[in-house]
Amino acid sequence: MTQIAAIIDQLLAARRGGLLLQPTEDLSGFDAVYAIQSGVMAKLGEVGGWKVGRWDAGSPLFYAPISADLIRPAPDTRQPEECRLRGAELEVAFRIDAKLPSPGSHDFLPALAACVTPMAVFEIVDSRLADPKSASKLWNLADVQLNAGLVCGTPLEMSWQPEDFSHPQVQLTADGADVVAGPAMLNTSTPFGMLADLVRSCGAHCGGVQPGQIVTTGSFTGLRFFAKGTQLTGCIANLPPVSVSFAA
Repeated sequence: MTQIAAIIDQLLAARRGGLLLQPTEDLSGFDAVYAIQSGVMAKLGEVGGWKVGRWDAGSPLFYAPISADLIRPAPDTRQPEECRLRGAELEVAFRIDAKLPSPGSHDFLPALAACVTPMAVFEIVDSRLADPKSASKLWNLADVQLNAGLVCGTPLEMSWQPEDFSHPQVQLTADGADVVAGPAMLNTSTPFGMLADLVRSCGAHCGGVQPGQIVTTGSFTGLRFFAKGTQLTGCIANLPPVSVSFAA
């Protein structure tokens, strides 16, 4: 068995409640990372969405598929066996409503905006690695960048512009108390800019970005962890709010 095949098996076992993976050496690069993602998703089933980001403004774009069965509408409750770390990030996501335009087309950006709908989401954060804080960036990306699903607010029904979410007002509350409140921005680009970069870059990886999928674009509130029993509510600009609870 190759190293990549063994890693895929270990990550799948961890998702099923088996031992968490403890890396003993670093991965060789992005090709290995995306091969691992592809192998895991081939066993998990349908891709329901994507997360996209950069570690900082000057670093390469990264992306990770999200299993369809981990994407749910709000309000939602996540059980302990679904998310041991109970992490959450408040983000803007886009639902893909139609076939995507060619990235090389002269009207790519307005055509892309015309076939997506924004919504507020909580990205749920967990890891199949024993110690994700000490693991390398490549290892965390191989494990789909700490993703454990999305909780989706109601899609926006009014007209919008790509720049609407470049510096929005955001509010994150935990059990009714403010955790974050005020203007926010991504440290890499804008949400729509991250979506456009994903469509330009993803290609056919794990089937590519497809209609019906949800693309989440980066945290406005930072990665935060919460106690069992906590109820979260998130608001971003004029998007309908989103809520999730972590079961006690």
